[in-house]
Amino acid sequence: MSSKLPVVFITHGSPMLAVEPGKTGPLLTKLGQELNKQDIKAVLMISAHWLTRHSPMLTASVELETIHDFGGFPNTLYQLQYPAKGSPDIAKEIQQQLQQSGLSVGIDKQRGLDHGAWVPLQYLFPKADIPIIELSMPWPMDAAGAIKFGTALKTLRDNGILIITSGSMTHNLYDVGYDNGIEANYIKPFVNWVENTVKSHDLTAMANYRTLAPYAAQAHPTDDHFLPLAIALGCSDEGEKITELDAGVTYQALAMNNYVFGQY
Repeated sequence: MSSKLPVVFITHGSPMLAVEPGKTGPLLTKLGQELNKQDIKAVLMISAHWLTRHSPMLTASVELETIHDFGGFPNTLYQLQYPAKGSPDIAKEIQQQLQQSGLSVGIDKQRGLDHGAWVPLQYLFPKADIPIIELSMPWPMDAAGAIKFGTALKTLRDNGILIITSGSMTHNLYDVGYDNGIEANYIKPFVNWVENTVKSHDLTAMANYRTLAPYAAQAHPTDDHFLPLAIALGCSDEGEKITELDAGVTYQALAMNNYVFGQY
């Protein structure tokens, strides 16, 4: 592999993103086209929708099931399939590399891809022609733990592994609505704070976002959808290029900001 691969944080928003691309779909499609696929041996996907007690797990099946882990949506959504392929051999290699970084990781030979993984992947890699390995987030974990977790993944970037984390810039489902002309009043202050924190590579502030970020409790009643960004920041290097892909706000409460750390 010729170069260090970037780290990508994606806001996957509502499962409806799969059939309503909005601004996010084209941004992810363009990013996928710009990534140098010759350098990518596999994608390591980390989603807010796969949490495992204490120890993280890696998928290691050849055929990855498209998991429709949501309810109450149009039937069309449940018919979608993303024909991703896994790689038991690459999963084993990643497991060994992470063990060398001090991370104990298990193997799951049955698990497929949840919607936090396959929905954005269908835009990034529509041909499903790159091996996908999903890595669970150990639970419980706070932002400081997520940064440490991300730091343990860093060496993979030098070995042909494209790390993609999938969560949400804001994720308060109590405030979700359908008026496109309205957005929750806490979104801009929170998003601006995150942008400044990310671009200054302030790991201490990120680790303490619950107390330092304005409206943190409103933006994220629970941590699960914010931790993927903390993981990505921990996996990045201070001073490397940061690209923000801003897809606006959907459903009044979901800020659709995405980040790419590193050159691509």
